[in-house]
Amino acid sequence: STQLEPQLFVLAAGATSEGAYAHAGEEFLYLLSGALTVWVGDDETYQLTEAGDALTFPSNLPHRWRNDAGGETRLLWINTPPTF
Repeated sequence: STQLEPQLFVLAAGATSEGAYAHAGEEFLYLLSGALTVWVGDDETYQLTEAGDALTFPSNLPHRWRNDAGGETRLLWINTPPTF
């Protein structure tokens, strides 16, 4: 059994998390294509705009996201411990 849960996210243009959520663990995001804005906690905003951009953050902080690309966004999203 593993403590990592990798997922390929394929997000349509304008897709959002529909609000903030939090849970135990940590997250790692790696942008493959497109663009993504991620809000973490009360005051941190991250813009992933180029393939290879990455972000890590503690999952216990409220976080939400939005696809800011004019088209599809693809990213590798890894949670630990497995969440979904």
